[in-house]
Amino acid sequence: MGARARGSSPAIHWWFYAYAVLGVVAGVAYGFLAGWTLSTALEVLIVLSLASTLVYSGVDARDRPLSARGLARAVGLTTATGASFALLAVAIAAIWLLEGHPVVDAEFMVVFGMWLGLAVGAQASLYVAASEEKRTRLADLVKLLTMNQRVLRHNLRNQLSVVDGHLQNLERDAGTDDHDIEVARHHLEKLLETSESARRILNIWESDERRALDAAAVVAAAAERAQDDYPDADIGLGASEDATVSAHPALEDAVYELLSNAVEHNDDDVSVSASVRNPPGREVVIEVADTGPGVPASERQVFDQPEETSLSHASGLGLWFVYWTVRESGGRVAFDDTSGGQVSVRLPDADGRQSPWASLLGR
Repeated sequence: MGARARGSSPAIHWWFYAYAVLGVVAGVAYGFLAGWTLSTALEVLIVLSLASTLVYSGVDARDRPLSARGLARAVGLTTATGASFALLAVAIAAIWLLEGHPVVDAEFMVVFGMWLGLAVGAQASLYVAASEEKRTRLADLVKLLTMNQRVLRHNLRNQLSVVDGHLQNLERDAGTDDHDIEVARHHLEKLLETSESARRILNIWESDERRALDAAAVVAAAAERAQDDYPDADIGLGASEDATVSAHPALEDAVYELLSNAVEHNDDDVSVSASVRNPPGREVVIEVADTGPGVPASERQVFDQPEETSLSHASGLGLWFVYWTVRESGGRVAFDDTSGGQVSVRLPDADGRQSPWASLLGR
């Protein structure tokens, strides 16, 4: 279900303005019918105040990215809520009458109930309609991601493997010094790496598995892998404290991504180190620091935005892999470039006791 563009709302939202105008008419008419007194004026003011909130609801309905069907549903729910409140007022007046109690201001009760219901129903129905459409859109997005994962996992990779095989044949025929073949192979390898990274991220997103992991052992294994892949790089282990974290099994790969990112995006003489801190509290901190300028602001800021845009996006998927791994582990990533480059990964302490309030809040 596609959301309509902002500012192109259909005329359905004018129903909220119509209810506001009817509220003003009903309030003033009640004042004339009941006779203008101070108490009547206050009652009319209450009705006018409720009617004015429907103007806001009309503006809100116009600006919300709701479909015409969603807006129609919101108007219908609003009308039903107003009618229900009015019928409730009638029922209360009828009960008082049947019990022999004097019924005072029955007209005001009905008018007040009607527009109270409209005022409350308008905001509630808009929220319900928007939530339903968002839930439907998220369900469609999950289907799309699943489809994309299948394409990345099978179709695209298989096709790229075929291209790679033909490139190998061309290399045998034309020789390894052909510049065009070298460029084509370089871009093909990058595309294969991107495809694999996207597949890994989707696998993490789909999995909610967490394990108790020895943080120091994870960091040491990641540092050893990075040193093997970059033998000329200066990669060391800082002082690490004993700590067990509750994290996704891909945590070692995420730490490796941080180490390799620090090596690849800095000068050759950069020094990189990784360490584990276990401060008091319920979090363990894994730190990856280097002597370079740090992760560029354009790379860091995308993690604080709801989605990537054409003007602001990460240059690769490595940091996104780190982000999703840490997020699915219940942790968070922080950047600090005040003294070189430093990335801190804060993860839940598997040995730490969580307070009941934190459990209820999902923290």
